[in-house]
Amino acid sequence: MGLFNAMSSISKINGLLKDLENQVTITQNQVAQNVHVSHLNNSLNVLKSIHQQLIDTFSQSSAARIAMFTVFGDKMQMDGILTYSKNVIYNLYAIIQNR
Repeated sequence: MGLFNAMSSISKINGLLKDLENQVTITQNQVAQNVHVSHLNNSLNVLKSIHQQLIDTFSQSSAARIAMFTVFGDKMQMDGILTYSKNVIYNLYAIIQNR
């Protein structure tokens, strides 16, 4: 059962990382185009949701916590991924507060 849980968790995390990459790209374009704050808040909420789903999924599998994943071409483990997504959220929040 542990192997199937690990495979399922790793697969789910890979999907969430694709979602994270897409949302970061969308958000970067929104910031560059100087969109309204409400759109940035929506993006912030999506990023927060993805971050929380990553936390929940990592907590379900010790194999996923030590596995290597690729985000924007960089190889990372759980701590790097969660730090990266947290920093994206904090930076977007700072941008929103300055508008």
